[in-house]
Amino acid sequence: MSDSVVWACPYTDFPLLEIRPGRPVRVRANTVRGAKAVAVHAGRVAFLGGYGEEQDRIAYGELTDTAVEPAGAAVLTRPDGAPLGRRRVVARAARIHVQEEPFTEWAVLDLSG
Repeated sequence: MSDSVVWACPYTDFPLLEIRPGRPVRVRANTVRGAKAVAVHAGRVAFLGGYGEEQDRIAYGELTDTAVEPAGAAVLTRPDGAPLGRRRVVARAARIHVQEEPFTEWAVLDLSG
């Protein structure tokens, strides 16, 4: 058996699910709504996105046995402080990759580093 894990945050109540082969799904209560991506590492979690004006929100949390405890939030911006335009977002393990139009370079939010 591999040590792979899948993290999901499904609509409508947005619990954080930890899915591992051969184990029951672990469900943690979560107050972050509408995230487009999630990264998890060493008991920490980051959610990117949300509804309406929260589309550029990065919400941080700490994992407990039963919940995600909020630990802060920030806003994702361009290096000059301007808001992002259209973007692609991909999350894998401890990283969230963001690629802004014209889709040539990726920016990475990395919880492991």
